Amino acid sequence: MVWRPFILYAAMSLFACAAGAQGERRLELHVIDSVSGAPVGHAEVRVLKTIKDTAGWMLRQTTDSTGRAIVRAPSHEQLLMMVRRLGFESTLFPVLTSDSDDVLVVALAPAAVKLAPMVTSATSSNRVLDQVGFYERRLVRPGVFLDSAAIAYRKPLDLMAVIRQYVKGCTMIYFDGQPLLYLRDVDIRQVSGIEVYASNLQAPPQFANPMDSEHRCNTILIWRRL
Repeated sequence: MVWRPFILYAAMSLFACAAGAQGERRLELHVIDSVSGAPVGHAEVRVLKTIKDTAGWMLRQTTDSTGRAIVRAPSHEQLLMMVRRLGFESTLFPVLTSDSDDVLVVALAPAAVKLAPMVTSATSSNRVLDQVGFYERRLVRPGVFLDSAAIAYRKPLDLMAVIRQYVKGCTMIYFDGQPLLYLRDVDIRQVSGIEVYASNLQAPPQFANPMDSEHRCNTILIWRRL
């Protein structure tokens, strides 16, 4: 089997407003081995200021033992990012202009395979999420947004493994727009996206939490694949 390095984008609008106000965005990278899926620690991450400015590298970071690195970069500028590690093929790819915080999953192929990198976007290919307004809400509302790529990255055994940290006594959960009574009725393999809103101040009016009288009860929206 031939493996090619790829970059999987899983954009999340966490604190997008705050990041935009400060003129910078937070990029969280997770670098993994494209063959085994294991994290790649001590990988070098370089960020060029903009695509047009090739005078030198603006930022340099190194992933920790879990393959994670945090980069704070200017908003509203298209960046060029390079990730490399001894024993793996280096990859160079653009990061699209945005004022939102993003999570990038970068898979590096072993250096024994000499192939050009392939870049794919996971956030633009899910027709279901586009139809239900997931991407539109992610641009204008605060909250946690997990698309199919972000969910797959966590390798969950079930739905609760993904939403456990957000569930409390008064949480309201909607499945395909309808109140959900039993979590066991949902197969995580059928889920294409999850939205989490801290209270009715954030949640869309049509998905309000009837128990949120003091703005302390959150709402979770779950969307199914076609």
